[in-house]
Amino acid sequence: MADVQKSAFSLTSATLMMAPAFTTPVFDLTPAQHSVGMTDEVNVTLDSSINSLLNGVAQATVDSKRTGVASGITANVFEMTAANFLRSQGMGGQPLQMKRLVTSAVTASGAVSITATSSPVPGEVGSDATAIADIPAGSTLLIQRPGGETDFVFPTKTSGAVTLSGGTFTIPIAAPYAIPVGMSFPIGTLIWVVQPIGIANIDADDLFGVKIVGTLTNFNRPIVAVFPKVRIAKGFQLSFSSTQYTSMPWEMSPLLLSLTEASGGRLAEVGTRQQGLVYVGG
Repeated sequence: MADVQKSAFSLTSATLMMAPAFTTPVFDLTPAQHSVGMTDEVNVTLDSSINSLLNGVAQATVDSKRTGVASGITANVFEMTAANFLRSQGMGGQPLQMKRLVTSAVTASGAVSITATSSPVPGEVGSDATAIADIPAGSTLLIQRPGGETDFVFPTKTSGAVTLSGGTFTIPIAAPYAIPVGMSFPIGTLIWVVQPIGIANIDADDLFGVKIVGTLTNFNRPIVAVFPKVRIAKGFQLSFSSTQYTSMPWEMSPLLLSLTEASGGRLAEVGTRQQGLVYVGG
């Protein structure tokens, strides 16, 4: 058995942070603002191929050269947020802040307006609707029945400006967004102001800066990996399971920086001859 050289072992969850490339400096990414949330099986790998020189009938290898050098990042991302759905498809936009309200009057079949008050999600900072600007004209709404009918949901949109009086919002949903014939919602119905996200958008191809931070099992030794230019190869998956929690299996491909990209700030540390840096405190 080999002697143990150092107490530098890994059994940990990593924090994966992302931002659109060349906006926030990749070294400056923070967990509070840029983390994708709960992840597991975060891996940074290096792959390459060998180009060999063969000789004679025996095709003996006399020389070889490593080619096709490329790194990769994979992770299972568990939090099904609008931001993560955007990132998983290579969309770098900032999603709208989700708001939640609750109806204070019955919303009957054919209704062209909703009366509701704010009902923020406990612990979700920013989900409280307090002003007209929180529900802009054209906002997407999910109307969800309460109680045991939470799978009864009607997607709609506001058709104009909302009004606010004494803490009560009146939200217009004129045709073609009115409540369909045969459908109604009681008092206590939840109204979610959400971000619609296109699937398989053929124009989405944004680049990201990625920072990964983990700690080794002893003495909080840090490991930090930074990749300033990353393309999302795979990621989006909407899967529902009654036997286990599901995640989105992300695959990311780091790229080399160009001379102009590497000339600003700390990106010169990465340069144009490597795709990223790993800092190890072990």
